[in-house]
Amino acid sequence: MEKLVEKAKNGDSGATELIIGKFKYLIFKESSRYHIPGYETQDLIQHGYLSVIKAIALYKLGSNSFNGYCINAIRMNFRALLQGEIKHFREVPNSNMIDFDAQEHYEFTLEDEVIAYDESKNLYIALNTLEPFERYVLERYYIMGHSLTEIASTTDKSYYQYLRIKKKALKKLKAIM
Repeated sequence: MEKLVEKAKNGDSGATELIIGKFKYLIFKESSRYHIPGYETQDLIQHGYLSVIKAIALYKLGSNSFNGYCINAIRMNFRALLQGEIKHFREVPNSNMIDFDAQEHYEFTLEDEVIAYDESKNLYIALNTLEPFERYVLERYYIMGHSLTEIASTTDKSYYQYLRIKKKALKKLKAIM
């Protein structure tokens, strides 16, 4: 199995497919255990396949057993998805995990545009629920790029008061979204 993982890490798509095939039934079993709003069974199965690909990318050759590592990765990724910690495999911050050419760039799909539109619409709805002063602080901080110290220097409130206002407003937005 270790040699197969090494081939997959070196870009052998056939080796990656073989590894995915070995974990296919576990992925089916795990995906049937979860009922996540907005995800169909096929989406969950795809998420399981992506978990295997991610496990291949993150696995350190020669350490422990890849089988145990991958099984744990699949289960943990399903739990993380259920808890809302994972949005999409493309959002993984380490770009080395996916083999892209440096010259290549990602083309947004229609699905990406629809998701972005819905998210921005939800953000505007959430922003409208904030107190005007909370919204003012967030606009100055995030849109205008002012620091909390700069914001505080223009009024009679302290830095720490603005810090609490900002945290409270972000907490409200998070709860709504």
